[in-house]
Formats: sequence, C-alpha cells, structure tokens
Amino acid sequence: MQTPVRETSLSASRRRFNLGFLIVAAAILHVSVTLTVFAIGRYQLFPTQVYSTGVGKFASDGIIYEGQVVELSNIFKNDGLRAWATWPTQLHVRFYSIPLALGSRWISFNILAIEPVNLIYYLAILALVFKLAESLFGYKSGLVAAMIVGLWPSFLLHTTQMLRDPLLISVLLVVVWSVVVCLKQKLSWRWGMLLGIGTGVAILTIRIVRLPVWTLLCIIIGTAVLLIVAQVIREKRVASGTVAFTIIIIATMVVVPRFQSSFRNQQETRINRFVIPEEAQKLTINEQIESRRKGFQYRMDEEGKILPADDGSRIDSDIQFHSVGDIIRHVPRAIMIGFFAPFPNMWLSAGKQVGFSGRVISGIEMLLTYMIESLALFGLWSARKNLSAWFLVIVIGLGATALGLVVNNMGAMYRLRYPFWALLVILGAGGISFLFGRFRNHRLDQVDKSSARDFSI
Repeated sequence: MQTPVRETSLSASRRRFNLGFLIVAAAILHVSVTLTVFAIGRYQLFPTQVYSTGVGKFASDGIIYEGQVVELSNIFKNDGLRAWATWPTQLHVRFYSIPLALGSRWISFNILAIEPVNLIYYLAILALVFKLAESLFGYKSGLVAAMIVGLWPSFLLHTTQMLRDPLLISVLLVVVWSVVVCLKQKLSWRWGMLLGIGTGVAILTIRIVRLPVWTLLCIIIGTAVLLIVAQVIREKRVASGTVAFTIIIIATMVVVPRFQSSFRNQQETRINRFVIPEEAQKLTINEQIESRRKGFQYRMDEEGKILPADDGSRIDSDIQFHSVGDIIRHVPRAIMIGFFAPFPNMWLSAGKQVGFSGRVISGIEMLLTYMIESLALFGLWSARKNLSAWFLVIVIGLGATALGLVVNNMGAMYRLRYPFWALLVILGAGGISFLFGRFRNHRLDQVDKSSARDFSI
C-alpha cells in the first residue's frame, strides 16, 4: 500500500529537480544571448543594427532611456533612495537603474548592466507560462509551453533590451494566472486575500506602465468576474477566498483611476509624444482609437525627434474611425490583423529598423505562429468544459482585436502581441498533448486488437 505513495514522492522530487535544472538552463541561455548581443555591438559586427552598448535599433526606445537610467543611478548614489523613488520617470526605467546604481563603480551603461532585471522578467514569464499551462493541461504541457516561449527568437532577443514590454507581459500574466487559480481552486479566505492583493498590485502596475491598455483590462476583469459568478452558479457553492478575491480586484479597478495624479511621476517620459495617454483617456472610444492609430504613424529618432514611421511597416494606415459604427465594421479585419499580421507579402521586404534578415525571421515565426494557432483549437477542444480555458480564449481574442483596431505599425504590433501570443502558446501546448494522447491511444488500440487476434488464432 505504501508503494504508490513512495512512487508519487519520487515523481514529485524528480519534477522539482527537472524544473530547477530547466530554470538554471534558461538563465544560462538568456545571459549567453545577452553576452552575444553585447559582443556584436561592442565589436560593431552589425553596426547598422546594434549600437556599441548592445542596444538594438529594433528596440530603439532603449537609446532614449539610456540617459535617464544613468541619471537615475546617479541620483540614487548622491541623493538617496527617496529622491530616486520620487524622481519623475517611467517605472520600468526606474527598475532598470537599480543594477547600474549598485554597480556603477565598476561598470558603465550597456545591456549587461541591466541584465539582472531582464533575467528576472524572463524567468518570471517562463514560470507563469508553465504554471498556467500546467494548471490547464498538465505538467508536460507546461514544459512544452515554457520551452516554446523561452526559445522564441524575437522574444528572447527583445528581453535583452531596455523595454517596458517584459514588465507588462509579467504583470498581465499574473492577472490571468490569478483568475485561473480562482476558477480552478476552492480558495481559503487567507489565500484569496493574498491572491487578490497580488493581482491588485499587478493591475496597478499595468495602469502605470501602459495606460492605454486600461480599457482592455477593464473588459478582461469584467469577463473574469462573470466567469467566476458562472462557476459559483454551476457548482452551487462559493468559497470565502473566491469572494475576497473578487471584491479586491473589483475595488482595485474602481479605486486605482481615482489616484491617477499620484502616478504621474512614475509615467513621466520626458520626451516628445504625439499622443499623451492621460489626455487620450478623456476622449470617446473612437477618438481614442483614431488618435493612437495616428500616433503609430510616427517614430522617434535617437535624439527624441518625431519623424514619420517607415511606410513598409504600416498596415491599413488610411483607415479612419469617425463613429462606433466604423469600429464595429472594421472588427473582422482587426481580428485578421491581430492574429495573422504581418502577412506573407511583408516577410521578404527589408524593414528600416530590422532589415531584410529581421523580416525573414518574422516570416518564419509567423509560419510557426499559424501552426500554434491551429494547435490551440485542439487545445481548446480538449479543455472545452473548463471555464479557465475559455477565459484564456476570451483574453486572446480581446487582445488580438484591440491590437488590430489600434496598432497599424507592424513593429509595434509584434511587441505588443507577446502577452496574448504567450497565452496562445499555452493552448497550443495543450493541443500538442491532446493530439499526442489520441495518437498514443490509437496505437495502443491497434496493439490490443493485434494481440487479441493472435490469441484467437
């Protein structure tokens, strides 16, 4: 009777060892890629693509943030923690200044100096992807999903740079994971409170880091609440932790916007902007979308000057929304763009920031993404009775549609789609497990029939 317990214990220990090994391997991989990118820049192997600090032109925001990071690290050293925490800048820039401030005596600014922060983001994203996939489809699917995300070339490359995207992806995945946990588990009031507070912090961070996402986040949280209520009705019972979690996230969504003035010193870009997010929030929905679409038609150079964006990176730039009806009529096209762009006709044309090779890589990645999207349908089918899987589908669909409506620049689309793409990978990993399981069962059935036939003979 004790054998199954011992085997289960050994299996759990083996899994913990495997996870620990994979985390170390992922960390080594990320540091190695960062070192490679830095060396390419340092020795100017591709001077048109990577600067001497390792900052890539495909992530040109880092050039603008470089001076701010150095300035913040000096403030931390000379004026102390309080001055550093309240100095007007963006939150992700503040985080990137920490390792430089601690090691500025020995190092100057480059992507190696900010690698500790990027490594934390990278490992956190992989851990959250693993936990989400494991909770929906099992341990092996969690490993498959985490490996796909961790080895995805463009994602891996972007996480070596100084961007706000890794922080945004991390906190958005925290929100999704928390809702999935609430839907799948009976939470104690204490665990529900802790989960709610953590989700509240993630919601606040999203508001600070990328204010334009707030409307989409409101819809996502509203959907989560409806699914939680549906789960309670279906099971005809409610856990105290579920109530606590729901109350906290609703209260956070209501209260956080009222303190917007307190967040401004965490959102100060100190550069010219075509669209000011806080002012755009005061517009109607169609005016917000229209203003942001116009904003994506411009880019900033190394000196912070606003210039027209590369025409080859734009899509549907002539589309304008004058009413809600115009938006509704454009939704089918927006869904197509959100899920399938950049389209094949853009894969072999040279991009201004990423060049020909960058476009080819994006084309290969899009082909793989199409495969993942197909596998995701099988993953959804295998978990069709699970509300958590439908929550992921709704978040993916909302994100893809919103991006298709708002973003008409493919470079921005590629980066902003990562949070929703990661959720798509999770469903795709579930699809792989589903198909593999069906194939294995089919083979076992054939073996059983063959054995039965031999026995009868």
